[in-house]
Amino acid sequence: MSNKANVVLFIHRLNAGIEQVVSYVAGILFFGVTLFTIAEIFRRYVLGTVFEWSQDASIYFMVVAVTLYLSVTQIRRGHLVMAAVIELLNHKKWYRTVGICRILSTVAIALLCISLSISGWEMVSYSYSMNVTSMSLAFDLWMFHVMFVLGLGLMGVVAFFQIIEDVIAYSNGEHLIGEVDLIADI
Repeated sequence: MSNKANVVLFIHRLNAGIEQVVSYVAGILFFGVTLFTIAEIFRRYVLGTVFEWSQDASIYFMVVAVTLYLSVTQIRRGHLVMAAVIELLNHKKWYRTVGICRILSTVAIALLCISLSISGWEMVSYSYSMNVTSMSLAFDLWMFHVMFVLGLGLMGVVAFFQIIEDVIAYSNGEHLIGEVDLIADI
């Protein structure tokens, strides 16, 4: 097996591990928050009482679950795409341009997510040092900021590995087959 094949195999195994772990964590969070929200609706409209912090908990834990799941979406390359230009370039048989666009869009995603993750630690530090809390004063927000930064960082790492994967695919000439992957990051 060549070095390129070993690298691609390693990336696929790593992505499968990340996808499995993060999918379960995010899924459990989604499910738990949904059950909690349904219970709070019942408490509000049937029992006439709610926890003061319930709305904050629902919002923040849902945001954490979504942020964590961003890396799984990146692994699956399931983001929204503007395929009209790519389809036109592919129809005109500009396969190399389509391959380069795929690499460049993955580079942009990686740079954006990694830079947001790195610069986000300043917000974590600020919210921790200033003891910033949610509106109900029940939750310290630095914990949620940490999860947001980690979720974006994980997405950036996944995109970085996809850059390597895309460059290897391009160097192997896989872009020349003329099939457009419409779920790509382009």
